[in-house]
Amino acid sequence: MSSRKSRFRHFDVSLAAMDNINTLLVAFMFITILTLGIAGVLAELAEVVRNVERKQRDKLLIGWALLLLFAYFSLFWHTADITLLEEWDFGLFLFAETGPVLLLFATQIMLGALGAEHEGEQDSSVRQSRFFVIFALLQVWSIAAGFVLGAGLTMDTAIDAIVLLTCLVLASSTSRPLHVAGLTVVWIAYVTGAVLETWVH
Repeated sequence: MSSRKSRFRHFDVSLAAMDNINTLLVAFMFITILTLGIAGVLAELAEVVRNVERKQRDKLLIGWALLLLFAYFSLFWHTADITLLEEWDFGLFLFAETGPVLLLFATQIMLGALGAEHEGEQDSSVRQSRFFVIFALLQVWSIAAGFVLGAGLTMDTAIDAIVLLTCLVLASSTSRPLHVAGLTVVWIAYVTGAVLETWVH
């Protein structure tokens, strides 16, 4: 009888270890994708600094590149939230990695525009509708992640909703003043989220 109980205890420990391994695998993939994006943004910003007078660059694109870097750091900081889920399956794994993938896709679009030659500022920042749609989808993912983790409706949800609506507006407009205002709103939203994360949570 004691031998049977011992086998059951060993089986429970094995399951717990397997769950821990799954959590590590999810976190490893999560961090890997984020690292790819961070490296890309830093490389492009370094190129901007190195060749600051080589050509006229759209300041809005630089503002968005800096915002993307901030978004990566914010998402990277929340990697530990992965451990809040005790059990993982393939569906949850795909969901968890969707956020970093969306951010990486948005990054590639914006960095491609930043690195390309443009005849004028008007064509370089305000015609990136695919970027804004993907960035809006990232906010949808972030809101859904809150419910998956059991947080429900929080202040972070409201901030994500503000960024989501702002991106949808920017995706449908080519007004440069509107895009300047939109970038300002998104920056304020992200900084507010970081402040709340630091001082309230």
